[in-house]
Amino acid sequence: MFCAAHADRDALAASVLKRCGACYRQDPALVEVALHIHARLRSLRGLVTGPKREGQHVCPECGNHCRLDEGEVGFCGSYMVRDGKVVERYQDEAVVSWYFDPLPTNCVADWVCPVTTKNSLSLGRYRLKNLAVFYGSCNSDCLFCQNDSYKDMMAAGRPRMSPEELAAVSDSATACVCFFGGDPACNARHSLEVARRLNEDRLVRVCYETNGNISSKWLNRIADVVESTGGTVKFDLKAYSPEVYTALTGVRNDVVLRNFRRLAQRGRERDGEFLVASILLVPGYVDLHEIRLLCEFIASCDTTIPTALLGFAPHHHMRDLPRTSRSHAKRAREVAMEVGLANVRIGNVGLLSDTEYNIE
Repeated sequence: MFCAAHADRDALAASVLKRCGACYRQDPALVEVALHIHARLRSLRGLVTGPKREGQHVCPECGNHCRLDEGEVGFCGSYMVRDGKVVERYQDEAVVSWYFDPLPTNCVADWVCPVTTKNSLSLGRYRLKNLAVFYGSCNSDCLFCQNDSYKDMMAAGRPRMSPEELAAVSDSATACVCFFGGDPACNARHSLEVARRLNEDRLVRVCYETNGNISSKWLNRIADVVESTGGTVKFDLKAYSPEVYTALTGVRNDVVLRNFRRLAQRGRERDGEFLVASILLVPGYVDLHEIRLLCEFIASCDTTIPTALLGFAPHHHMRDLPRTSRSHAKRAREVAMEVGLANVRIGNVGLLSDTEYNIE
């Protein structure tokens, strides 16, 4: 559909939000309306409707820092208050599933990944593979989520595995592990223990594909294991404007931006690539203005950070938007180069369409 406030220039807007990204940037009061939309949709799935803000106990496990009272469950579904303490809801287990992907796989960082660019992809007659670990919990609520099945897992609280059980599925052909979901940001302890066990006897590169809403309690520990194993943190920035970010995700992005800058600073002396930025080109919301803000932010951190511009496919609550157009992706890359980014790639090229829409 089109945004009613900008009908004169055919600004796209998803029916779930009714207004386009420009409207949210210009009128922050609309964000409260968007938060009510997120809460209503989550309640229909049996999920906590928003990050808790009134309780006595602060959860330290992710960047949302929910404030919980006795018996309450956090926004991510993984933590609760029991006997006056914030604890893991399922003790030593996480809601998680897994599968193997033969290498090379469809990875955000595939064009800079050392596993696929520098190494042989076979071990004798066996193809090397990635252990894809899909967490059934998330501390964000993206209306365009491409993996929204995590919400069913989060509501049901299953399947569940301990770190020991998950690490045991690995074999000698497992070259790397990627934690995603959902999001590993609210499963830090579990994922780090899996990574430790995988690397007890041999090198398994560790990667995180995350929204970056990670608690400072875990950020450096995650960075340590990624760096020491030669993996990457694939960091999905989504939007720079806080109003657009919150409208799309239901949460704030101040912790996200701070974490990205910290990792960028750490990666300045890197050997190989450590941090990869990704931007999903959501029509009507991640327009050229938003792209410029995002790319200027990345450039202010480090102009050499590899940046992937990803094609959007209609999904979840934004099925009425078109796929990203080729012209949108092309102009986005030009903007990224204009502000000084040195390594920019258009990803998900197969999703790009010939649909024309306003991208300004």
